[in-house]
Amino acid sequence: MARHTPLKLIALVTFTFLLLGPLVVAAQSPTGSVTGQVFDTQGRPVAGVTVTATSTSLQGEQKATTSANGDYIFKLLPPGNYTLSFEKAGFAAASNSRAVAAGEPVTIDVTLQTAAVKESVTVVGETRQFLNTIEGAANFKQTTLNLLPTSRTMLSAVNLSPSVHATGPGGNYSFSGAMSFENSFMVNGVQIQDNLRGDPFNLFIEDAIQETTVTTSNVSAEYGRFSGGIVNTLTKSGGNTLSGSFRESFSNDNWRTVSPFGEPKVNKTVPTSEFTLGGPILKDRLWFFGAGRLADTQLARQTGYSKVPYTFEDNEKRFEGKLTHSPAIGQRIELSYIGIREAQKNSAYPNSAGVMDLASLTNPSYPQNLLGLHYTGSFGGKFFLEGQYSARRFTFKNAGGSQTDLINGTPLLDQQTGAYWWAPNFCAVCPEERRDNDDLVVKGSYFVSSKSGSHDIVFGYDGFNDKTFADNHQSGSDYHVWATSSFVGDNGVVYPIIDPDGSTYIIHWPVQQNSKGTNFRTHSFFVNDSWAFDRHLSFSLGLRYDKSAGRDASDALVANDSVIGPHFAMAYDPKGDGRTSFRVGFNRYVSAINNAVAGSTSAAGNPSIIAFAYEGAPINEGGPLVSSADALRQVFDWFALAQNDPNYGPFFVNIPGVSSKIDGSLKSPHTDEASVGVSQQLGSRASVRVDFVNRTYGDFYAGRIDTTTGTVFDTFGQPYDLKLLQNTDALTRTYRGLSFIGNYRASGGVNVGGSYTLSELRGNVNGENVNTGPLDSDILSYPEYSKESWGYPTGDLAADQRHRARLWATYALPWHRLGTMTVSAVQSIDSGTPYGAVGAVDSTRFVTDVGYVTPPIPVSYFFTARDAFRTDAMKRTDLAFSYSRRVGPGSGPELFAQFQLLNVFNQFQVFNGDYINTTVVTRWDSATYARFNPFTTTPVEGVNWAKGDKFGQAISKSAYTVPRTFRFSVGVRF
Repeated sequence: MARHTPLKLIALVTFTFLLLGPLVVAAQSPTGSVTGQVFDTQGRPVAGVTVTATSTSLQGEQKATTSANGDYIFKLLPPGNYTLSFEKAGFAAASNSRAVAAGEPVTIDVTLQTAAVKESVTVVGETRQFLNTIEGAANFKQTTLNLLPTSRTMLSAVNLSPSVHATGPGGNYSFSGAMSFENSFMVNGVQIQDNLRGDPFNLFIEDAIQETTVTTSNVSAEYGRFSGGIVNTLTKSGGNTLSGSFRESFSNDNWRTVSPFGEPKVNKTVPTSEFTLGGPILKDRLWFFGAGRLADTQLARQTGYSKVPYTFEDNEKRFEGKLTHSPAIGQRIELSYIGIREAQKNSAYPNSAGVMDLASLTNPSYPQNLLGLHYTGSFGGKFFLEGQYSARRFTFKNAGGSQTDLINGTPLLDQQTGAYWWAPNFCAVCPEERRDNDDLVVKGSYFVSSKSGSHDIVFGYDGFNDKTFADNHQSGSDYHVWATSSFVGDNGVVYPIIDPDGSTYIIHWPVQQNSKGTNFRTHSFFVNDSWAFDRHLSFSLGLRYDKSAGRDASDALVANDSVIGPHFAMAYDPKGDGRTSFRVGFNRYVSAINNAVAGSTSAAGNPSIIAFAYEGAPINEGGPLVSSADALRQVFDWFALAQNDPNYGPFFVNIPGVSSKIDGSLKSPHTDEASVGVSQQLGSRASVRVDFVNRTYGDFYAGRIDTTTGTVFDTFGQPYDLKLLQNTDALTRTYRGLSFIGNYRASGGVNVGGSYTLSELRGNVNGENVNTGPLDSDILSYPEYSKESWGYPTGDLAADQRHRARLWATYALPWHRLGTMTVSAVQSIDSGTPYGAVGAVDSTRFVTDVGYVTPPIPVSYFFTARDAFRTDAMKRTDLAFSYSRRVGPGSGPELFAQFQLLNVFNQFQVFNGDYINTTVVTRWDSATYARFNPFTTTPVEGVNWAKGDKFGQAISKSAYTVPRTFRFSVGVRF
């Protein structure tokens, strides 16, 4: 328990200090701010002006008084539409209305007329969210996403944003070239992503979302534990008026076309019910909000290669509850809870294309809970305080196989296709896996107005604990058999083809020690000064200190490192009217230590890998076909006898805690960013923002095995080459991107928006894949047996996407007597992603033995450039028609309906590289091809290697564009 003391002690000391001193906050929290100056008609600052902020999002009103420099500030504002009123004796009253988004610093400068002007001046704010902010961000109101043909999730907002690419494994998002697991996804300021892979959990209800902000560059020092981007979704909080909604959405697998892959469909209409209700318990004091979502999804799927049809079912229930209390003016306490109860039937790992029979399917469940407590306080209009505690819990139940014997509990894998069959991966009868996190944030800020301008100084502490518990059994039996290939017979029955030439492996995955649970803590301290020098020039100056204290599942300290990340950005407004802004920034972002990578060397919870080559009789190479059960029985009977042969042993061994260890302490990967940008307000109806970002990534994870790492022995005296896990810059990854985002509000009910990104992601490390997520590279392992030029060539990486464009528009039809009718569209254009021809070669015969216990057989060889081929460009048009009509007089209930048609023109492209066949055949796979010396010879296609007969072709429907799909929803809101 002693190792838990520092976090509690730091939190207690920090929180006590903040309570005793003048402080403030803003970072992870889903709040905005408004600041500015008040001038007279001569351009002189006006002191003593009373500024009042009101909003339906605010409990009560807030007041501030301008300083001697005419400065004022409102912080920690719940996002919404605000009206600011300006009053002082001798001047005419004025007001200004603007929308404030989560994380957005809004500037409102006002010029007061003299008292001789009898009428007050009212200014309606223009649409310019995040237009002139230093941060590169985009904000999407849920009301906009509700009108467009989207799924209305937080990822719908991400999909419309610039500088993001759905090119990570399985379609996960890469932000400005980062690996997809190094982003930060938050709901109400609380991190909701998976501990290992980094993709966000669905801890939200679509109709409960208020807005989503996507930030991709010039991020303040207040934010940390990422190297890509930040997505923050805010849910509703009730109000002084009772409001709510009920929506019933309908989908049917049969309401779509079939992709060129020819997958089956299920003709069953599936409803999804959503409901929300919020309002006052005590006006301006205590609000409540609740929401729910009930869905029972059924989708037709088919296994990979064998194409056996089956129905995947997902029964999911989500609930949200929130209480918001204002004990005094400027004080706010929010308690929130979001929960998910999800049960699946016929779930496939890694996906439907990666399994070849129904025996590989499982019926898991995934309960989740998210609890948050958030406090904000304003003291005297210049001192602010914020604190937040959150806890997220996620559990795997029944995820894997239930049979534990060697025959029925051992999955088979086809090494030509990478697909599994016969038994499920993982173990359903072993201890349940948990992936949790806890976070404590305490922040303070102080607003200073001086002759050198105004300073909004934010500082605080962020203590995050990434926790997992898993005894990671890879199957019920702790064995796999990786066959040479397979044959699909009648009725989809899969038969193994097993050769004794070293191309069939028996892999043992024993878990040597039970897990104690991991705790990867990050203690962060930060300070950031938002300095408005004058009406033309502003700066963001910050430092963030991240201290890692990571313990693996055996309770060993494997990450004990600290990094300082500097942040600098400057904006220049030539006219000082907020219509034009030029920006430049230099920032270092520091990721959290990845739990999966840093915990991989622990003996506790992790499986050892002990791989043997099968050298028995060939199976299914002629004569009557042998079933998978009989083939496994024959393999394991031979394997039992082979254990008595002193000359027979494993060809690859990795025993966590013995053959692999952390080299000292892991460091947090980082990225250095340089950016320039310009934004322009075009009249009162349009705006555009352009940003150029250059990023260089560093401190990658790699395992090192060389002649200096030495040999280690297990308890049985078996020797192993020692692998040391460390950070390295021998790997490279760079991103250059030019992004545009703009909007235009035309007359006649037309609104148009768009984003475009021109970019290149280049290097020699992908760093992740579909099956395992984050990876450590082997570029430093067995260097004598591979050359960087053909083992790790530099080129455009798998996540590279040269062009990505989104254009969206809504048009309100002018037939108001019939109700409100809106037609909307989203046009998507994505260029293809690269891949190369990579195969296996045996380099050992061309290398002098330098004393390794198990030299690597085989090694990877790029027969082409890593970017020699590209998937098709993706083009897709989505349409929606929305209708609403009030029932009864005034503000009575509103009935609504929406009809969506995705991929209207039924355009199909093979664009998802994760689901494309990239099989390469070499001497390692077939005697047809000649051996070659990879160190001295350039291999010839057709002589030394060949593309597989299905190279570049889709292996599942997931490789294609979403088919033309129809869906609709109806409901009522009040």
